[in-house]
Amino acid sequence: MSDAYKYIRGRTRSTVYTSLFIISLVMLVMGLFATMSVYSYVELERAQEKVEMMLELPDDAADENVDALEEWLTEQTWVKEVHYTSKAEAGEIFLEEVGEEFLDLMGGTNPLPASFDISLDITYINSDSLAMIDEKLTGQEIQGIRDIVYPITEIEQLRENTFDRMKIAGAIGLVVALIAFFIVNGTIRLAIYAKRLVIRSMQLIGATNGFIRRPFIRMGIMQGLTGALIAVGLLLGTLFVLMQFEVSLYAKSDTIKELLFRWEFMVLLGGIVIFGAILGWFSSIWAVNRFLNKNLDQLI
Repeated sequence: MSDAYKYIRGRTRSTVYTSLFIISLVMLVMGLFATMSVYSYVELERAQEKVEMMLELPDDAADENVDALEEWLTEQTWVKEVHYTSKAEAGEIFLEEVGEEFLDLMGGTNPLPASFDISLDITYINSDSLAMIDEKLTGQEIQGIRDIVYPITEIEQLRENTFDRMKIAGAIGLVVALIAFFIVNGTIRLAIYAKRLVIRSMQLIGATNGFIRRPFIRMGIMQGLTGALIAVGLLLGTLFVLMQFEVSLYAKSDTIKELLFRWEFMVLLGGIVIFGAILGWFSSIWAVNRFLNKNLDQLI
């Protein structure tokens, strides 16, 4: 094997490895920003699942009215779970939290009403749906609702902040995707540039443009696909490390663990792989076409 052949083969391998490294890196960065958007959405859902609506009942509410209201609530589509707390139970819970001294200041009177704590279906946790629910409860003919309490301001603020973070992460991810296209296109072009004379030799023996493109397109797809798979592996590894930190810093926190099994995240991983393959395919076609119409002087 001649020294010249070894040199050319070494340069070709070096170019391929460099191309794979760059593709993997930019796909990883793009995947991280996309993951941030999915993570924010998971956090929003988890926070919304903890939202409860409280229906305070008057002290003189009759037992039959309370039972009728509970039965009606359990039949509603927007109700996920209902829990009734009597006036006596509310007083006991309050007493455990603040102590008997506060109760003495109240003259021994329990100031807390009986109530229903309602866990809402997550699809109804928005301002329009909550207003509709409020209107239904206010207009109920069943006697026994003194007041309706739910944290609408906190919910809207949480949703607004979450969607703002998702928009920022999405915008940055789009910019990174555009940068990825130009970087990957450039690296694949360099890989094809190393074989520009091979392209010229194939033209001289009568090979068609389609025949010449075919191996380079396969190479581009394989590079894009391999780089994307490496990026997916690095992304999963990064999330696994972050999951350990999350568990150690925030006791019993498993948001990242839940994220890994969400269908949105699975689609994201599949999208990275598909995007890598398409990017390699398109970039290889674009790059090889630049050399097909050049003469020998331009190629050297």
